Amino acid sequence: MQAETSLLKQAGRVIATIAVTVMVAYIGAATLRYGLIEREDLGLLCDSPAAPWWCSLLIIKAFLHDVFGLTSVALAALAAWRRSAVAAVLAVAIGTVGMVLYGFSWSGAGVLGGALVLARLQGQWQQQR
Repeated sequence: MQAETSLLKQAGRVIATIAVTVMVAYIGAATLRYGLIEREDLGLLCDSPAAPWWCSLLIIKAFLHDVFGLTSVALAALAAWRRSAVAAVLAVAIGTVGMVLYGFSWSGAGVLGGALVLARLQGQWQQQR
């Protein structure tokens, strides 16, 4: 009975960590997407022949080349290799940002990979106690 209770507590901590990470990353990415990237007035300005230099922002180029998704997959792989909870949480966060910014396939894989690594690490820490 105590092992089951411990397992439920462990699962709850992992789920809470992932949920908070996803919510914070989503709020930041949605603010960026709807407040900057999808603004109609900025779109018209940047499509004009005399577009200002800042129209080619790094963020826009990053989602065009799926940088967020590939980074989240790389961080998930790094987290699995180095057994790093920080890299796993970063994989979930950056993958969430990538999903909000139009790159779902690689970003989704990075989020899932980071979440699985985080759950696995939590299980290993629990067994060591």
